[in-house]
Amino acid sequence: MFYWISSRSYALQSGELESMELFRLFRGISNLIALFVPLMLFVFYMLTSGLMFSLLDEKINAQKLAFVLSISFIPILLNCLIYLLVLYGIEEGGTLSEMLQKPSFLGLGLSDMEELSYIFWLGFYLFFAILLWHEFDLGIGRAIAISCTPTLLVVLGRWFVNSL
Repeated sequence: MFYWISSRSYALQSGELESMELFRLFRGISNLIALFVPLMLFVFYMLTSGLMFSLLDEKINAQKLAFVLSISFIPILLNCLIYLLVLYGIEEGGTLSEMLQKPSFLGLGLSDMEELSYIFWLGFYLFFAILLWHEFDLGIGRAIAISCTPTLLVVLGRWFVNSL
């Protein structure tokens, strides 16, 4: 799905750029990278969650953690599906501002998808925390810490670097 989203995004904005060899090369590389985004996210959450289990002296079962993560990604996959439908509902050839404001057949535009994606990511963290709590018999505070702390550290680190 990530690959299709990337491919459709480039198709919407290609126009005259399609004749440039560098644009086609960049588009191909970007689409290939998008293909591996789900795997990178899965590995990030597996590694950082494992680290958090160790820091909190909790027993980890990698197979169970992989199951929990897989189920937790359902809201993200749903978000990607909706985003893909919105992208395919937009006609090619418009300006960026027209594309951002024009609603698709779902009634959503590209500008709506940013707010909607925050809701789906919240769903991911909610599923992740609840499933950790249930599957590993953790306290809810520890489940929230394991699910949210790594991402919060990355966001805070990015904010700190940007503020320099």
